[in-house]
Amino acid sequence: MKGVVVTTDLEIHVQDFREPLYKTVGAAVGGYIEHVHPMGLKRPYCMIVNEEGLLENLPINSIGCLLYGTALHQCQIVGDIVIMKDGFRNGAPDIVGLTDKEADSISKEFVALIAELKGEQS
Repeated sequence: MKGVVVTTDLEIHVQDFREPLYKTVGAAVGGYIEHVHPMGLKRPYCMIVNEEGLLENLPINSIGCLLYGTALHQCQIVGDIVIMKDGFRNGAPDIVGLTDKEADSISKEFVALIAELKGEQS
């Protein structure tokens, strides 16, 4: 299953994840996973974050914060994030992977966001 990983250093890459997702996606975010539906990400897409990232004082993820709407409510997204989508596996609601086309499209959107962010910081 594919997901788009966005690091706190604003690096983006598409990564393949295998079962069990809580372990492989957990390794990408550096701990226990939390499934989030940020206001800046249209469904069925979702963001996977480190559940204990704030407790662990992980660095801020600028893209995660933009997607989550941190400017409105001041709750930050920290640590690396993974974008996947909601779907069904084995007849039950679950996190599923992105198609190649979805992963490519999301990656390109984030590259544009990062260029904007870096332009603002200059």
